[in-house]
Amino acid sequence: MEQETIPTWAIHRRLYEWALGFAKTPVAPVALGLIAFVEAFMPFVPPDALLIPMCLEKRKKSAFFAGISVVGSVAGAMVGFFVIASLMSGGAAWIVSEEQIQPMVDEFEVRGQLWVFVAALTPVPFFLLTAAAGVAKLNFGLFLAACVVGRTIRYGLEATIVWWIGDQAKMFIEKWFNLVTIVACILVALGWWFI
Repeated sequence: MEQETIPTWAIHRRLYEWALGFAKTPVAPVALGLIAFVEAFMPFVPPDALLIPMCLEKRKKSAFFAGISVVGSVAGAMVGFFVIASLMSGGAAWIVSEEQIQPMVDEFEVRGQLWVFVAALTPVPFFLLTAAAGVAKLNFGLFLAACVVGRTIRYGLEATIVWWIGDQAKMFIEKWFNLVTIVACILVALGWWFI
């Protein structure tokens, strides 16, 4: 079968190919954990971009990779809850301004754990909600439970689908990559708009 040529404009596809190649290296699990950690408290590439290619390359380790993503993400969420929230409460609006965060804080007083769960499970920007939960002083136990459950469902489901479908998932992604990317971008944009 002839190798498909990737057009120069398809930067997203080149990034996917790079991640797929990187997924084979011994440092990939460390990079996955770091990406999951950072993405939970500041704007960054979602760990799914590396998790899925790693699961595609080493299907038998899918659960292990999902576990790394969950642990890294929950640890990062605690940084958002305690550190970023303290900085924001202290007037350091280096991520979002007080005007942007205040409506979320007000909403968190009513349905905080639900929002954290939704953000942990969907493309809604997780870092905004971890910080807002800290500023709103959401019950830490509920916050932690929402993060663990939401992130476990999200990364566990992705890893399970790839493990179950395997090479067919890889062929599907490669065939429909542009469409999948566009849909993912629309979901992220809707998440931002919704917040």
